[in-house]
Amino acid sequence: MAFNSFSDMSKIFILILLIVLVGNKGHSQSVLGKITDSRTNQPVQFANVYFANTTIGTTTNPEGTFKLSGFSSGKYDLTVSFVGYNTYSRSLELKGNETLEIAIELVPEVVNLPEVLIMADTSNWKRNFQSFRNYFLGTTPASTKAQITNKKALAFYDDNNRRTLYAHAREPLVIRNDWLGYEITYDMISFQMEYRDGKLAYYGVPRFSYLKTKNKSREKRWERNRNKAYKGSFLHFFRSMAEGNFEKDEFLVFELLKIPNPDRLPDKLIDERISYYQKGVKAASGGSVTISVGSANVFDGSDSLSYYLKERRKPKEVDSLGRQFKTGKELLEGDYVNYIGMLQIIYKGAKEALEYPFKSRSTSRYQESRLLIKDRLKLYDNGYYEDVRSTYIEGYWSWIGTMASLLPMDYVPPNTKTE
Repeated sequence: MAFNSFSDMSKIFILILLIVLVGNKGHSQSVLGKITDSRTNQPVQFANVYFANTTIGTTTNPEGTFKLSGFSSGKYDLTVSFVGYNTYSRSLELKGNETLEIAIELVPEVVNLPEVLIMADTSNWKRNFQSFRNYFLGTTPASTKAQITNKKALAFYDDNNRRTLYAHAREPLVIRNDWLGYEITYDMISFQMEYRDGKLAYYGVPRFSYLKTKNKSREKRWERNRNKAYKGSFLHFFRSMAEGNFEKDEFLVFELLKIPNPDRLPDKLIDERISYYQKGVKAASGGSVTISVGSANVFDGSDSLSYYLKERRKPKEVDSLGRQFKTGKELLEGDYVNYIGMLQIIYKGAKEALEYPFKSRSTSRYQESRLLIKDRLKLYDNGYYEDVRSTYIEGYWSWIGTMASLLPMDYVPPNTKTE
């Protein structure tokens, strides 16, 4: 299946299972631990230990021990990975000056071929990879500077019946992002693009590390690009909401409602009139015919038939802006985002990129996105929220919010003061 055009992508809801950091409230927590083999009880050295979607990580020493420190209070996904073992993941909530000591047993990996590998289509690998790349890394200027260095680890299955592209990675993907100055090791758990419904969903565990350079101008360019990627982003929005800073941070946020289309006739009337004119066409032709709207051969009611067929194609519901949330605090109730529904989000701090293929109807050209919240979200001190599967994004965020523009959740813009 060929890659869908940009016009199709404009309607895509993207489910990206990530963790969002809202704020920085102290840096006195620590996690100490030891990693051993579950069968032999021997220490596992050089295992990767990190908080998912951050730059916070280390490796175990010859005794299998590690220490993570210098991070804010909140909830994190502690992840341990090493070749030949199943990846270990555990959610940790840390408060105050807490130091947590844990023992972790890694289970040797048993290789089972996933269905994607069994059904993999090798003959169309290049075409499927291009589709995957466009959806995973994106089509933004940043994506041109991002490369999957081990792309041959990918296998694809294009299900024509379901019109869905599946992807599987035999090993963690390594993404070199020379736009933002990161290398991302991405343990991809699942990826599927449903073309028919316009829904993209991928889930994985990213680990960030900084690219190294002695070129000062390159370092400054990376920092400028990170700051630009942050402004108006999903990450920026959630921080702004938690801090009650929508107005200060130039976010306009509205409830988005669905209302009956005032420009569409009632269904009953449309159906009655179409039936009436179709009977007239059959009578004029002396029998059953296939209607060809606009044909010169149909009877005088053809224009009216065309009119009512067009009415039927109009959407039954249209969008309507409801109440405005001026600070962000109106969306919160204690530790929860207590809003369920669709939000229209306009970021006035920047215009749409010239490359953005789906220009907004507004002449302002501000960045416009939509956020669908399907269930209550619980927020923690560091902005980790759950359940992440309850959020979908559309619009500008769906174009800009790909892996090539992704920032780690511990990113802090320059000149930002922390408590």
